[in-house]
Parts: sequence; C-alpha cells; structure tokens
Amino acid sequence: MIENPWVKRRTQHRIGKSGRKSERRLAHQLATRPRPASGAMEGAKGDMDLGTVLLEAKSTTQVSMAVKLDWLAKISKEARSEGKMPALSVSFVKPDGTPLLDGEWVMVPLHKFKEMLP
Repeated sequence: MIENPWVKRRTQHRIGKSGRKSERRLAHQLATRPRPASGAMEGAKGDMDLGTVLLEAKSTTQVSMAVKLDWLAKISKEARSEGKMPALSVSFVKPDGTPLLDGEWVMVPLHKFKEMLP
C-alpha cells in the first residue's frame, strides 16, 4: 500500500489547535514570531527566538501538566549551541488558546534566575 505523505505528517503532528493558537498568541505577546515547523527544522531549533533567549513553548487545556526533563535538556542543548539562554514557557489555556488566569509561566535555569535577583 502506498503511504500518503500528508496523512503521515498530519498524524505525526502532536500540537493541537489550542496549542498552535497559544504559541502564535505568545509569540505576538513577546513581539517575535514562532520558528518554522515549531522548531523542528535544522538550523531553526526552539519554538521562539527572543534575541538572547531561546524559548520552548508548551501548553495544555488540562488542569495539570508534567514537565519533562527531556524538554528542558532539549532546549538547553539547542540554546547552548546558539549562545542563548534556554527558557520553557508553560501555558494553561482554554480550547481557543487564550490563557487561564495565572496560567502562564516561564522556567529558566536556576543559575540564570540567580543572576536576575538583586
């Protein structure tokens, strides 16, 4: 049987409508643009380039989300290769991609957070 490339790509694409909308909204809010293919292309890793920061964006419509060490390791490695600070944004959103009250957070490495303190 011949495999349909469109169907294959569609079934592999894990981000849903609310995730895409949330990512676009966050990029607009941070005055940047999402990277092509949500960071899956060679040479354009991470979800958003904020100059000195490389951001990986995750969102969910659920009330909880497990943060995976793989996500943090991935964005750290990619940011290091570009000489940037890694960050992970976590957004708890409605199905339309708008954030819940107090539902948007950004994680940075502890040593970078300490640098931000007075």
